[in-house]
Amino acid sequence: MLPRVLLIIMSFSGGGSNSDESYGPLSVEVIAPALSHRIYVLIGFAWPAYGFLFLNMLCSNGWFALGFSIVWLFPLICLIALLLGHATAIALESRWMTSGLYYFRRGMPLLFYRRFALVQATASGAGADALDRGHHAIIFGAKRILLSAADELHLTFLGALEIRSYAASGKVMAAVAKDSDAPLNKADLLARVPIGALTLSDQKRLVEIFRAGRPGLTVNKRLDDRLNSPIVKGQALISSLGAIILLYALFDVSYATFTWLEMLKDYYGSQLCLSHPEKAQLFLGAAGAKQPKEIALDLYDRAEQLRTHPFALSWAYRALFTNGNSAADLLSIRAETLYRFGRKDEAIAVLQEALRSKPSGYKVQLQLARMLAEGGNRDQARQILEKVLEKHKDLLLPRVYNYALIARDAKAADALYKKYLAELDDQVFGEEPGWPPTVEKPLMEMWRRDDLEFLVHLLAPSDKK
Repeated sequence: MLPRVLLIIMSFSGGGSNSDESYGPLSVEVIAPALSHRIYVLIGFAWPAYGFLFLNMLCSNGWFALGFSIVWLFPLICLIALLLGHATAIALESRWMTSGLYYFRRGMPLLFYRRFALVQATASGAGADALDRGHHAIIFGAKRILLSAADELHLTFLGALEIRSYAASGKVMAAVAKDSDAPLNKADLLARVPIGALTLSDQKRLVEIFRAGRPGLTVNKRLDDRLNSPIVKGQALISSLGAIILLYALFDVSYATFTWLEMLKDYYGSQLCLSHPEKAQLFLGAAGAKQPKEIALDLYDRAEQLRTHPFALSWAYRALFTNGNSAADLLSIRAETLYRFGRKDEAIAVLQEALRSKPSGYKVQLQLARMLAEGGNRDQARQILEKVLEKHKDLLLPRVYNYALIARDAKAADALYKKYLAELDDQVFGEEPGWPPTVEKPLMEMWRRDDLEFLVHLLAPSDKK
């Protein structure tokens, strides 16, 4: 059982509305949620906070000049995310938020994080442990319920505890309803709370508090079975293990994604230093007195060190980089870096490895076709493009690539053009002219700068190459 804090928040004496008996101090017992529940709530808000921090780093380059790998910043980022998650949970549970949403929530908090309920008790003058039922109450958020008003406790199928009362409507008994033809009424719902947020001992304590404050309280069978079931103890253990796993997962995913981010930065930095040597100053932490090409090589080696020596206990790293999409994207960037270093055969081998990770990778297939064609292997490039068109029959770009590769052969190019136009008429354009005349069926496709450079190189007159 989690420790409860017993606070004496005020002392008073006076008579009740129907009694002249004096009362002792008003005590408030705080019933806190289970630690595992608090971790679940905390992690639930820490994830989006971490995502926000990560996206900010992904979309900026101010950290490029750091003289160390940002991989080892991941514990600090996780702690910041947890602090932001903690602050968010506190704000959503706070009194001002509960009061602001009173119209919609009727005083119930948006979530239970640090406090599940407050139990107010007034000690009678007859004895320190005696409770005056007229003043004994439980508070959820800003909703105060007299225990003497609770008539029924129901555990729903979904695991929520419903507190019901006949105080406002009165209970119509079956015998009365039979004699007067009045319909049997149901108790009004006072509050619905997630009792699973408490430990099993606190769940039992909560029900005992209601029973002590309201003799004759009706408790449904599902709730009694839950409190006496040995399975619930096992569920609590599983819940605790799940909370630990989630906490570990936050740090593990953070390590994996920051490793990925560092590798992206290093590969990108290599390409940038080779293509635009004047921008090597972005990587001052790696520069020193070195030349841009040396900086590019250092950055590439650092990325390869990270790629080939992952943290052995990181489950998320293995899951991320054995995923076809992620692995293919990273290999594509690595291949482009190698190509810019002039290591073209290695770049082609890396792209072929990327296609084994993701055989349907359209972007990687076009990249490989470009590299093969630029290296003189036009027939092999055309074979790759034909495989692309087998799956993507309505695309223009692979067809333009293929056409450009044989554009010098006018007869073959003309035949290929007619073939492709017929295929596009069948797949996209339809019969021409179309009806109604204003209806158009255009090709919508993304072209990149690499595509334009490749095509211009192939289609430019020989004397301008």
